[in-house]
Amino acid sequence: MDRAKKDRAAPGGIKLLRIAGIQISIDFSWFIIFFLLLWSLSAGYFPRAFPRESATVYWAAGFAATILFFASVLIHELSHSLVAIRHGLSIPSITLFIFGGVSQLSEEAKDPGSELKIAIAGPMSSIVLAGVFYALQALASGSSYPIIGAVMGYLAVINGALAVFNLIPGFPLDGGRVLRAIYWKKKGSLPKATRLASDIGKIVAVILIIFGGLQVLGGALISGLWFVFIGIFLRSVAQSGYQEVVLKRLLNSALVRDIMVRDVVKVSPQMGLDKLARDYFLHYGYKGFPVFDDETPVGLVSLADIRGIPEAMLPVRTVGEVMKPLNEEIIVAPDTPLSDALARMRQDGRLLVMAQGHFLGLITKTGLMRFLEIKKLLGED
Repeated sequence: MDRAKKDRAAPGGIKLLRIAGIQISIDFSWFIIFFLLLWSLSAGYFPRAFPRESATVYWAAGFAATILFFASVLIHELSHSLVAIRHGLSIPSITLFIFGGVSQLSEEAKDPGSELKIAIAGPMSSIVLAGVFYALQALASGSSYPIIGAVMGYLAVINGALAVFNLIPGFPLDGGRVLRAIYWKKKGSLPKATRLASDIGKIVAVILIIFGGLQVLGGALISGLWFVFIGIFLRSVAQSGYQEVVLKRLLNSALVRDIMVRDVVKVSPQMGLDKLARDYFLHYGYKGFPVFDDETPVGLVSLADIRGIPEAMLPVRTVGEVMKPLNEEIIVAPDTPLSDALARMRQDGRLLVMAQGHFLGLITKTGLMRFLEIKKLLGED
């Protein structure tokens, strides 16, 4: 259903297996829709369609249909991912969750043609699956177990519906990505194309919310709420998807050297933590300082490093005892793109800028965000 950025991962998910180097995982929210779908099929749909079967048959059919439905969703996402890999993109994982599935792209497609092929792969796979299940339904229609044909028929319909829904031309749906690819090729601007597809996606989301609200008022509480939740989700992702593209473009347009602070406030490793707290953290209002032994950089100390130390111990502890020593984790080169620097920043949000062993400056997350805000206010999106 959606192809997401890597920071939209489901960190608490359950890892299942790897396919073509892609980690397949299940988010905990997936179990909600799994059991809802299983219950609706086993206790509602199949008993109404075949009233003379046993409860065991209904639940077996419901379980098979539910598993095959999510297998279909996985194939849909794998289709996106395998085409993306073929076009040089990295796909670390696919996560199934309450609203379907997400394929985590490491970056955007490099050109409109690749974006179009990646976007269309999912709906095309769903259409193929719909055809396969329709053929299996026809084969099973004359068997001694007509409920098997019903399972195949349900899967044919649901895959067809999945293809049609995803082809709606609103971001982040696949149809929205197709629209974005076409407009990207026409205008030559990914941010402008994403904005258009995102705006249409938000309109689609509002329509779904209104439609769901009308269903709730008409007495269809469950299906109505479901449309409302999907609409809210799509609206959120449509907005964040555009913001991610703009953010990435701004981050890749500048290097660390462009925003690093050259005139920094330094502290000594021999300094007591009471002096550090009183004369530096409280006085300057910064959350961290580079540590220098004479003119040699030796580490980085932040507010987090002294948090939790009893006040009575501050006069007897020194900066050198709690600082992060100089290592590759806190160093960044001046010609590093801001996107890479942001990804490497620790919780304290700062890195030492060094080249060939020489200290050049300091980059902070606060300064980086201020740079982005100014860029956006100047309309450079």
